[in-house]
Amino acid sequence: MIVPSSYPAQGVLYFLGHPSLITSLICPIILTVVWGLAATIFGFAYLLKTQAHALIKANCPAGLAWFVSVIFVLLEIAVIIVLFYLIILPIYQDALFDRVLKLRGLRHVLEANRGNDIAKCMRGVNGGLFILLCQIIVLILTLPLNLIPILGQILYATINGWILTFGIRFHYDAEIRNIPVSQSRREAWGRKSEYTSFGAVAVGLEMIPIANLLFMWTNIVGCALWVADEIEKEERRQLQIAQAQLQQQEQQQQQQQLLQQGGGGPGSISAMSTPESSSSYSPPNTAALLGSNHHQQQYQQLYQEQEQEPVLQQPTPVQKGLTMMPAHRK
Repeated sequence: MIVPSSYPAQGVLYFLGHPSLITSLICPIILTVVWGLAATIFGFAYLLKTQAHALIKANCPAGLAWFVSVIFVLLEIAVIIVLFYLIILPIYQDALFDRVLKLRGLRHVLEANRGNDIAKCMRGVNGGLFILLCQIIVLILTLPLNLIPILGQILYATINGWILTFGIRFHYDAEIRNIPVSQSRREAWGRKSEYTSFGAVAVGLEMIPIANLLFMWTNIVGCALWVADEIEKEERRQLQIAQAQLQQQEQQQQQQQLLQQGGGGPGSISAMSTPESSSSYSPPNTAALLGSNHHQQQYQQLYQEQEQEPVLQQPTPVQKGLTMMPAHRK
């Protein structure tokens, strides 16, 4: 059973358990770490003081102002890192997604959809820009929800979860399945409960400062694992259908062979194989018996044997009289 909300955690374990994935991301991980450190330094060195002083001037108690400012800075750092992740790293994301599919033994899925790279690139760029714009707008509009303790963070992760999942899976839809953006969007909306359950957990992990530098990659791995399970499930279903069709064809061939061997059409076989004919005696059907080559040979052999047997001649009256006369006395 496929549970989308479990794949972000599966992505963490799979990523840490496959060193080849880690080594392929050394360059983007270094860029992300540098960007994350820069955002953290900027946030605590400048944004924290600015926001705290602004709240204090607004007659907010100093302790509460600094506490709220720290929460704001952490959230702002997370948003800055996510924006960098959305704008700078899509190429590395797609490569990581494809590498996971290859590790799962689905290289044939990637090779089957090669070709027409220009059209794929244009579709990916147009769709990616559209999704990126939507993600940025939703992030900005839902950011105030974080002012509400606990419930606000849950709502924030849930609302942004669907579009995050749509953005990660769009590479699979546009460049592997070769479907247009409109169809991908319809399918994503039709499966909004699955997309939201995966995305809510993924967004929650990416909201954790510093650790989100890792989770933004493991979420891609988790989504690729989700897609891989769906592909394998569909392949198993198609294999079962093919096996059932093959068995049906074999049964039809066997029935045709029986009809050809039995001869006399289906009526002779039904007459010999029905329960009524086996439970009660009925006179043999000569035409049915002679229908098969084996029975016909047996009949011809019996007929020849009868012809070869000597025929006893009837005694003539003279012979009868001689046999009735007494033997000659000496």
